[in-house]
Amino acid sequence: MKQLIEKLCNLLDDGEDLVVATILARRGSAPRTAGSKMIIRVNGEIFGTIGGGLVEARAQETAREIFKTRESRTFLFDMTGAMADTMDMICGGEVEILLEYIPAIDDNRTVFEAWQDALKTGRNCLLVTPLATETHSPFGQRCLLHADASCFGPVPLLEEIRLALLEETLSSRYPTMLNLKHGLFFVEPSHAPVTLFLFGAGHVCQPTAALASMVGFNTVVLDDREEFANRRRFPGANQIIVVTDYDDCMSHLDIDDHSYLVIISRGHRHDQSLLHQAVQTGAGYVGMIGSRGKRDKIYRNLLSEGIPLETLNKVYAPIGMAIDAETPEEIAVSIVGELIKVRAAHQQSHD
Repeated sequence: MKQLIEKLCNLLDDGEDLVVATILARRGSAPRTAGSKMIIRVNGEIFGTIGGGLVEARAQETAREIFKTRESRTFLFDMTGAMADTMDMICGGEVEILLEYIPAIDDNRTVFEAWQDALKTGRNCLLVTPLATETHSPFGQRCLLHADASCFGPVPLLEEIRLALLEETLSSRYPTMLNLKHGLFFVEPSHAPVTLFLFGAGHVCQPTAALASMVGFNTVVLDDREEFANRRRFPGANQIIVVTDYDDCMSHLDIDDHSYLVIISRGHRHDQSLLHQAVQTGAGYVGMIGSRGKRDKIYRNLLSEGIPLETLNKVYAPIGMAIDAETPEEIAVSIVGELIKVRAAHQQSHD
């Protein structure tokens, strides 16, 4: 999302009018979730995705009309029944898509730049877009609503609306449509980004990094072997770091409560060294792969080195959810499932 909004801001800065397709709601098993976006340029070029295939083709076709009329609109795309058979789809369901005409004017540039900054810094806020209904017309343009109820945008929302929106949606991690007595609003939350540090770039790390990136983690892969920690093996990672050794590899990392540390290195000695460092950081999550026997042996060694039992009890070890995982891919699902669960709990407590 951050990369897509950065692209949108750059195009607006270049003076390009755009149409942005956003999934407002999903029913059934449609392939993309609410809030998924796609930028459409006047020449038809797209950035991002709202599901591919005929969904995007329909959005591009409708965008050509919108560039002419300069009026935003919504449409419902049905992927059930005859449509699904025609498309050879197995997912089915429906998606409601908003196609917004976004001219390159100062008001749009400043709001999207403010949201871009919020996404980068993790500042909790809501991007609010008023939507037209049969009984209400949008008043003003989108704005950024902060957790303290302050509003940034060309037409600030009434205080009553701001408070209602915050009460209903600030704790949500996903975009939603909210129908108030004042009208219909599409609300997209911004929360602190979570950085996942993966220590050990072996066979479990590859699918773990890929899955974690897919569900919104900033992934950083670390290993002391360049032949393992490289862009060829981790094309989607946000960062790849080749460390000299594992014995002192965390002191220069930017680790805080929004950092999750996953220890999946190639041996007990490395894991013990990494865990000794990890539990002394302010990380929001520390997990270590391995059996209970391995965990207990490492814990005994760390206790003898002065690490409190209370600190070790906060470690997720053995790492991952109990799904009887065996293959590297299954173990990755187990690990990322646990990370999602912890992230959701942290988000609720912070809100």
